[in-house]
Amino acid sequence: MDLRWSDLVPCVSFFAAGRAVAGIVTLLMQLSLIFWPAAAIWARRASNNPEVDRKLAEFAEVHKVDPYAKPAKKFRQAV
Repeated sequence: MDLRWSDLVPCVSFFAAGRAVAGIVTLLMQLSLIFWPAAAIWARRASNNPEVDRKLAEFAEVHKVDPYAKPAKKFRQAV
């Protein structure tokens, strides 16, 4: 089993992912040493979520920019 940052400092993985509320909750869990393992497990599961990778790939595919496409006309120019 490999050791990750999410095991040592679980709140950092949530703050890096942009989940501030979850980061604060895990920070509070870290302050009480009893709940530290639970916070580490939660952070590891959140970082290994394959659904996030699928959603990011779908978002990148939908919002991909064609560098050779003509710029969109403004509404008044199109009429």
